[in-house]
Amino acid sequence: MSIAVPESAPRPPAGGYTWRQDRTVAALTGKNEMERVGAIARSIGQAAVEILAGTRPASQLSRWTEPEVVERFTQRAAMLKLVQEQCPDRRAVFEVHRAARIRRIRVCSPAPGCYEASLVVEESTRARAVALRIERIARQWRVTHLEVG
Repeated sequence: MSIAVPESAPRPPAGGYTWRQDRTVAALTGKNEMERVGAIARSIGQAAVEILAGTRPASQLSRWTEPEVVERFTQRAAMLKLVQEQCPDRRAVFEVHRAARIRRIRVCSPAPGCYEASLVVEESTRARAVALRIERIARQWRVTHLEVG
């Protein structure tokens, strides 16, 4: 005895997402592109503050940033670590980079394929500013400038 099972059309994934549908250049314009750049800015800004805290290596920025940015953050983190070792009585001053949270992000586009983002990072005792310039270089987003105040 055999049972006939009717063929059914493939179901779309939950949430209506179709693989590769949003990967085209046309889909990455306007609001989608601005959201993507905002997400990149958030993760790079968080990583930059954690590098200065000594909880993350600067090499983790290398995938998304220019080599000069990684080198500058490596030097700055090493300098902060050296100062911490030389001034053990001021340990509380160096705890400001710990447990940082991104509070606000602003993204603007001064030119096509180029975005500038500013972030407000709240730490335990103060707020800091992070500024980034993100450009599309050879179909990839790259952070060309990164400053932490």
